Amino acid sequence: MSAAQQEELLFLSNIDQDDFLRFALFDTFHVKKRWKTPVLFAVLMTAFAAACFALRQSREQALLLSGVLLGIGLILPLVWYLWFLSSVKKEARTLGLSKTRIAYSLLLREDGVTVKRGKEKAEYAWKNSFMARRVKGCIYLYVLPTRAFLMPKCEESDDAWDFICRHLPEAKCKDLR
Repeated sequence: MSAAQQEELLFLSNIDQDDFLRFALFDTFHVKKRWKTPVLFAVLMTAFAAACFALRQSREQALLLSGVLLGIGLILPLVWYLWFLSSVKKEARTLGLSKTRIAYSLLLREDGVTVKRGKEKAEYAWKNSFMARRVKGCIYLYVLPTRAFLMPKCEESDDAWDFICRHLPEAKCKDLR
């Protein structure tokens, strides 16, 4: 069925822990750009360490201070990244994500998106949707800047992607595969 004939498309979203982790990494580092602060911290601390190292001949303990600053500058961002990964994995376990369990269903209609999860139901208009990103094996449909729905490994991926792109402005749809 062509996209022009299609009036609605139902998608049952089975999300596993790997899908959730990939999305969390994408959302945090690509969309929200939260990689910048730890990197900036590491760069600044490394610069301070280099300045102390340069003063090692004229200042007592400058070598020790430069080592401490460099260590802090490299270890704290690493700890932050490891903590982030750990918390995402813990959240995935808490949610009980599995390929055999449907997390939610998405009904893509001409006027918007309806999401059902158990007894809960929410509707979102296309005009208010934030963006859609297509990555390898998944579509991330952001109905709000802080709310995204995952469509992993759907067989109708091309149909779903075409349907979404017909309803969102071109600037809001990006294929990143």
